[in-house]
Amino acid sequence: LTSLRRVDLHDNDLKGSIPSKIGHLLNLTSLILSFNEITGTVPPEIANLPKLELLHLHNNRLQGTVPRLALKGQTKSSFITDCGSPSEFDSPLDCPDCTMCCNSRQECDAKESQADFGHIASFFIGSIALFAVFTALSKAIYDFICSQNQKKPPIQNELHSIGRDSAYSFFLSSNVTAWVLALAVLATQTLCFTFFIDAASLDFGDDRIWIYAFSCPRNNLDCRKTSDLTSVGWIFFTVFALVYLVCDMWSGLKLVWGVSKHGVSMKSFRVFIGGCSLLSITSLALYATVVYNFATSRSTLDMIFNTVILLFVNDLDEKLFTSLHVISPEWLEVTTRDIAANFGGDVRMNVQYAAANHQLRDQQSNKIKNIDKNLGRKNNAIKTVEARHTKLKKRVLWLEAKQDTENENIKKLEVRNQELSQKVEELVSFIEKQNRRFEELVSFREEQNRRFEYIEMNLVEVEANNKRLKEKVAGFEADQEVKKREMGRVDIIKKGLEKKVEGLESELKNFRSDFQKFVGKVENST
Repeated sequence: LTSLRRVDLHDNDLKGSIPSKIGHLLNLTSLILSFNEITGTVPPEIANLPKLELLHLHNNRLQGTVPRLALKGQTKSSFITDCGSPSEFDSPLDCPDCTMCCNSRQECDAKESQADFGHIASFFIGSIALFAVFTALSKAIYDFICSQNQKKPPIQNELHSIGRDSAYSFFLSSNVTAWVLALAVLATQTLCFTFFIDAASLDFGDDRIWIYAFSCPRNNLDCRKTSDLTSVGWIFFTVFALVYLVCDMWSGLKLVWGVSKHGVSMKSFRVFIGGCSLLSITSLALYATVVYNFATSRSTLDMIFNTVILLFVNDLDEKLFTSLHVISPEWLEVTTRDIAANFGGDVRMNVQYAAANHQLRDQQSNKIKNIDKNLGRKNNAIKTVEARHTKLKKRVLWLEAKQDTENENIKKLEVRNQELSQKVEELVSFIEKQNRRFEELVSFREEQNRRFEYIEMNLVEVEANNKRLKEKVAGFEADQEVKKREMGRVDIIKKGLEKKVEGLESELKNFRSDFQKFVGKVENST
């Protein structure tokens, strides 16, 4: 057995544990024990297999830690275990070197997909904040150079940039309540996006909302991708992101750029906080939308649905402004007047603009809700089809499992007293013979089909010839009938002529007898 190179015992309903003597098979390149009832732990002796290239241990009941392995020629389907969540145990199998992790639902994903988007988000937002500070300092230097050259920098309207109908415009106010509301909206949006980002992170040891994108079936050693997401979904996402987020990011950047025109003052501080908040929360919304779709979208409808939900969270500041316009219009007008007095703009125009804009946004929200309803109905229909597909797939898996079990039982009976190496070689040879025989049968069947087609063509031609012959025979028989009738008339004429000849012969006889009598009388008279 030390020369054994391949062991394939998958889907055999094996029980017990993996023997430690497996480490003595130094020439082993493939060990496939998936889809069984093996329990216990993975023996550390398995790390002593220097030539091992393929190791499948998934869909068993193994626990503990898998030894460190460095398989040769690794692919995504080289090293598979039950290291994904949810697991049948409190914690899944710990496998630091696995290329693919599967869970108890027989769903799998590549180990390289594991990522902690939370830490990346912290670095991303920190980079945005540093960029905002750098932009403000750069603009201050630029304004200083312009003042030295007596060039006046362009003036911008901060209220217009941050948004007349946004709660973030409260950062431009000196009212404490307005600041509390603005900070509350900022904290709420940040918390929501953080929840989405944290839930989207893939941690095989923790059951999160990440949807596994691979399936490792019983009848194939290679795992296949199950996602139906195409480039169309990402195109829709890009369009939505450009329409909803780019404008806010650009406005936040303009606010940060314009901080220096107010010098070192509370105005500069308020403008910087407002611009930095708008730029940061919009960037966080874009990042959360990307990672959440990457984690959970497995179809174009999923991509659109998730994007609409996350972009709705991004509009929370405008929804708060709309609510304040209904709940406390006097306070909102006073606050807006304070902002307009400090940063320019007409109060009434701002309020009227906000009301009209909110009405337009309500109309758009109603349209989006209708779209969401339609998407929901389509999503339900898709889920129904998917449920049917899942049932059919389970049925197929059951039939395959049953067929495989029967095949394995037959093989066990045939090779019960033979060595494992001989069994594998005979099985491979048998499969190759069956494949060749199948190809021969297919070729023979094709040849028989061609002959059958040729016979059918000849049969059609023979039937046509028979039809023509029948027509000729019918014509010949008709001619024979006509000739028979003519022969009948000829026979009648012949009989009439014969009667006339007989009459003439009798007359000739009478004439001869009369002539002889006459001659006798003449002779007698002489």
